[in-house]
Amino acid sequence: MAQVNFRIDDETKRQAEELFGQMGLTMSSAIMVFIRQSINERGIPFKVQVRDPSARPMSELLQRIDDVEHGRNCHYHDLLEDNAVEARPRSKPSRASRRRRRAVA
Repeated sequence: MAQVNFRIDDETKRQAEELFGQMGLTMSSAIMVFIRQSINERGIPFKVQVRDPSARPMSELLQRIDDVEHGRNCHYHDLLEDNAVEARPRSKPSRASRRRRRAVA
């Protein structure tokens, strides 16, 4: 049986061991699962891409969607990208609101 050695930083190793332990796997068995799945799929078994550093984490997006659906912490400008925020055009007051203002004045 062959042996493979590689280096990994301590924190990443700790997090991986904790995750794999929760799934009942050792680090070695988890790496073996990855290698076997890579062979079965004839490639890396997940999408590998450069992440957009300006992209918001998925958990934040899901929370914001939930807020919008439940009317919490939501303003129209929160739904726009930061560089797309422009002054919101004001609509012309309705006749009823103009009458109310005249009546109050």
